[in-house]
Amino acid sequence: MNKYKQLTPDQRYQIQALLKAEIGKTEIAGIIGVHPATIYRELNRNTAKRGRTAGDYVAKNAQRRTVSRHKCKFKRVLLTEVMKERIAGLLRFEKWSPELISKRLELEGESCVSHETIYQWIWDVKKSKKKIDAKYSKIFKSLKHGSRRRKRGNIKDRRGAIKGRVGIDERPNIVNHRERIGDIEVDLMMGSEHKSALLVMTDRATLITMIEKLKGKEASEVYDKMEQRLTNFNSSWIKTLTFDNGKEFA
Repeated sequence: MNKYKQLTPDQRYQIQALLKAEIGKTEIAGIIGVHPATIYRELNRNTAKRGRTAGDYVAKNAQRRTVSRHKCKFKRVLLTEVMKERIAGLLRFEKWSPELISKRLELEGESCVSHETIYQWIWDVKKSKKKIDAKYSKIFKSLKHGSRRRKRGNIKDRRGAIKGRVGIDERPNIVNHRERIGDIEVDLMMGSEHKSALLVMTDRATLITMIEKLKGKEASEVYDKMEQRLTNFNSSWIKTLTFDNGKEFA
C-alpha cells in the first residue's frame, strides 16, 4: 500500500462518489490505491464546515482549497551560486545594502533571500576556508560599515548622536507585522568615494520604494528631500518613519 501522497483531482471525484455510495473510508483507500490515513486527512481538511454543503465532501471545492493552500504556502528560497554572484555585484559595484538588495529584487520579480540570510552568508564566507568561497571572502568590505571596528568596553561614540532618538524596540508592534501601509524605513546609500548618495524610503507592507539622489549626506539635505517626497501624500498615510543609526540623520 502506498504511503501518503498528494491526491489528484480524479481521485477526489472518486472519493466524492464513493462516499455518496456509503462506502467506508478504509475501503475507499483500497479502491483508489492510497493509504487510509490519506483519506482521513483529506476529509478532515476539505469537508465543508459551514454553508450549503456543510458536512459534505465536494471534490471541486476540495481541489480549489488545496490549490489555494499551496499558493499561499511559504516556499524556502535557497541561496544559489547565481544569486550569490548577483548579490556580490550589487554589493561591490552598486554599493547596495543587503536590506535594499532583498527588497528591490523581490519587488522586481527576481528570486532573492532575506537580508538576514545575506548578512549570514557574508560573514560565513569571510571565515570560510573553502576554495569555492574564496572569491567572496572580502565581500564584507563592501558593506557600508564593513571595515569599521566597533569600540570595546564602556566607551561610546556620541559624535553626531541623534538627539531624542527612540529605540526600535519602542516602535509599535503592528509595524513588525507589515500589514498596514505607511510604515516607512529610511536608509542612505553612499556612492563612490562618498561624493554622492541615494536616499531610499521603503514602505514595509507594500515594499514600494522611493529613491532621491543627494549631493552629499548632510542632515539638512536629507530632511529636505524627505519632506519634498513625503508631503505629496496625505499626512494620515504616514504612520511611522524608521531610520538607521547613521550620523546623516542626526
